[in-house]
Amino acid sequence: MWGRFSRAETQRRRALTDALMDKHNLDALVLFGNSGVNRHNQANVFWLTNHLDLHHCYLVLPREGEPSLLTGLANHVPNAREVSDITVVEWGGYKPAEKIAERLGAARRVGLVGVNATFEMGMPYAHYLTLRDRVREVVDVTRQFQRLRLVKSDEELEWLRRAAELSDKAMVAVAEGARPGMTEVELVALAEHAYRPEGGLPHITFLRSMAMDEPTGCVPAQNPSQRRLKRGDVIITEFSASYWGYSGQLHRPIFVDAEPAPDWRRLFDAALAAYEGLVDAVRTGATVADAIRAAAPIRDAGFTIYDDLLHGYGVDILPPLVDRARFDDPPARDEFRFERNMAVVLQPNPITPDERMGLQLGALTIVTDSGAESLHHVPLEPLVAA
Repeated sequence: MWGRFSRAETQRRRALTDALMDKHNLDALVLFGNSGVNRHNQANVFWLTNHLDLHHCYLVLPREGEPSLLTGLANHVPNAREVSDITVVEWGGYKPAEKIAERLGAARRVGLVGVNATFEMGMPYAHYLTLRDRVREVVDVTRQFQRLRLVKSDEELEWLRRAAELSDKAMVAVAEGARPGMTEVELVALAEHAYRPEGGLPHITFLRSMAMDEPTGCVPAQNPSQRRLKRGDVIITEFSASYWGYSGQLHRPIFVDAEPAPDWRRLFDAALAAYEGLVDAVRTGATVADAIRAAAPIRDAGFTIYDDLLHGYGVDILPPLVDRARFDDPPARDEFRFERNMAVVLQPNPITPDERMGLQLGALTIVTDSGAESLHHVPLEPLVAA
């Protein structure tokens, strides 16, 4: 009834987690998740429980003994018991840190796993203060735990392929259905209806529409407006549909009943050249510096970027992350190396220096020995809604 990984896959994850606790001499882990970004802030808890809470939740995982899943709201317990691999599922109460401390028992050194180390997002401060008073030593191991999820298993790759297929349906639906007079809100409805009947869950449906000759922004908007499309508009997009937590991600410009104007074609050509360079560069053993060099066509054309050039992915944003600062000033020394079966979104997004015009062209890919393999099948070309 709900997507589940095999017993072998769940055992693989637990073995990696146990090794992490051994390495850091931890008696237990406490993992926190919240419902942000359409529940993708639950990534760490989800990876060990198969539960995507719509509020907040905690997983208490002792080195020895039974783990406990504590939901944020009492009425979430029944469904959490149905979908989760964890046997003990209870409401965390209004003071969840007190219940966490009870579950930890005699644990002396406890590792905390928050939402995302890249953004320094951890458990709520009030919860932390209570827990710190009850436990002898707490250690933040969010970054170390995230590292366990970078390389995807064969089962995870299959879920990502399903998510990519659902995301493709969203893009095709907008490219085929967009018409003058429609609002951006209606475009979002088109996109999400394309995969909802097949069990897909919404993650990202970002878009911005504007007249090609009067650009108003260089990246898709997170909140759709009531602006109505006109002939000669361009729609810049970032779409992600999820298959029970795992998401695809692709970016394409859509032109409304018109071919791209010369300035937009230049942007697209720079993005395509950078994307093709990244596909070749992002391979087993390559560095972030290799990827940045491969995106040189963006600079060569006189553009820069606004959003990330690339980032790790799968459930949430993972390392490596190349933002504008790293693109403009690449690190002199970079110890990160891509590994086979890492999931990476390549999304070159050339923009004009005044930040009024830009587009994204990208896809979720898998790192292989010979380059990045796209999981998406929407053509890498300007899409025209006729």
